[in-house]
Amino acid sequence: MGKKITVAKAKKLQKKWWDTRSMVTTNGKGHEDTCQFYFTVEELQTYLAEVKTKSLQQGVETPGINIWFGAYDETADKPSLATVFLAPTKRVKSDDPEMEFEDVANDEIEPINETQGKWPPTIY
Repeated sequence: MGKKITVAKAKKLQKKWWDTRSMVTTNGKGHEDTCQFYFTVEELQTYLAEVKTKSLQQGVETPGINIWFGAYDETADKPSLATVFLAPTKRVKSDDPEMEFEDVANDEIEPINETQGKWPPTIY
């Protein structure tokens, strides 16, 4: 699936979003930025099927997906723009006595990114 990104890139995108979004996306850095992102149903179904298959191969019985905000680096022709990526999780026994399980990042499966946002930015 060509739209996957590495775990390192996903973490960099999420950190960039955290570091640069002083207001919730639009005009956070003095430029317009989208707060809506699009994946086709086929893209999501294909990715989710891949996560499910790889999770089962790892013995993960309850895989999940986290959706993270991220931000691309600024380029010569574009400001730093917002993005989202979906990152697989796996359920593990918790060390916290008040929680039986917790869902943690499954860094053995690559996140998905490279979506399009509505431009110019609009509200839902």
